[in-house]
Amino acid sequence: MGVLMDQGKRSSWMTMLGLLVAGLFIVGLAVVTSKPFQERIAQADVEQEMTSEVAQAEPSESAEEAPAKVADAKPAGAMEEESSEAMDAAPAEAAEDAVSKPADEPPSEVAAADDTPTAEEEAAETKSEAAAAEEEAAEMEGEAAGAADEAAAAGEDLCCKEGDETPPLELVKQVPPGGLHNPYDWKKLVADSPEDYLVKQFRLPGCNECHGGGGGGGFCPALSQGVWFWGNTDDVLFRLISMGSKALEESGFTRIQWGTVKAPMPEMGHVIKTSDHLWKIVSFIRSINPEGSNPPEKVIPGRYTPPGETKAE
Repeated sequence: MGVLMDQGKRSSWMTMLGLLVAGLFIVGLAVVTSKPFQERIAQADVEQEMTSEVAQAEPSESAEEAPAKVADAKPAGAMEEESSEAMDAAPAEAAEDAVSKPADEPPSEVAAADDTPTAEEEAAETKSEAAAAEEEAAEMEGEAAGAADEAAAAGEDLCCKEGDETPPLELVKQVPPGGLHNPYDWKKLVADSPEDYLVKQFRLPGCNECHGGGGGGGFCPALSQGVWFWGNTDDVLFRLISMGSKALEESGFTRIQWGTVKAPMPEMGHVIKTSDHLWKIVSFIRSINPEGSNPPEKVIPGRYTPPGETKAE
């Protein structure tokens, strides 16, 4: 009976032990498969990998630092030898530079004498400069003459003819400066016309009201004294009478001189209707001036400056 009871107790202890082991297994399995436990395992793996990488990197760094340390540990004797070699090389280079660069020496008296021009050379140079100046002046005169010929040639096509009924202000626009010329021989016109014909042409537009009945002067300057304020060519007189002094100056002409009366010449191109009439007035003005004061005996060209150039003074 006692044996049976012992067997019964042993059997119950075994059962309890088995249940305990099974419970522990189940609990351990639950812990192992839980998410926090897996995260901890993963973190441990990462830390282990990082530790291994650091351990591998340290030897390579030591290897790189080794040559530098060896270089730093170079013997002082070797450094002294290198310094002495550099010092020896410096004088040699300085000597080579001194040889390559010639020494500055003062010029000798013979060289100075060679550089000084002789009197003959100076005279020849002066003659050469004078010849060049004369050649330049001749060239400028030729250009001026050519420009005048071109202007006259251009004017020939547009003017100037006896009986021309072109309004004076229109004609000065058509013909470039220097191209206007009187179609009449004023001396022949005076000889062939009645005695008072030309003076009537002068008085008709009212010129006598300012310059006097015969052109001898009134409250404006006389036209009979051989004094020309802007020039005495046909071109200048025609433009002055038709345009007036203000517009003539604005077009590029410069006054040559002033008289005692400093009044402007009014524009008469709107009063004198035809260019033929104005040319007859110019002929009258020529006829009352002293002998030798008209072209070709005496020519005073107008001072004209083309647009864009410095105006003549």
